[in-house]
Amino acid sequence: MREAARRPGAPRTLHAFPSARNAPSNALCRRLGFTLSGPCDFEYPRGSGTLMRSNAWVLDLTGPARR
Repeated sequence: MREAARRPGAPRTLHAFPSARNAPSNALCRRLGFTLSGPCDFEYPRGSGTLMRSNAWVLDLTGPARR
């Protein structure tokens, strides 16, 4: 996945938006090397108009893999 992200035009980041109250999902993002950008309101399910308080996580796909 990281090699593919280095190709021209490829996405450079991966985003995750688990519920702010979902401790296991947030811990998984942290363990996988995502960086917490902060809380946000995320529409879930998409197109429903219902907002869920989430944490915005981002993973830089061009950097070295975290072990």
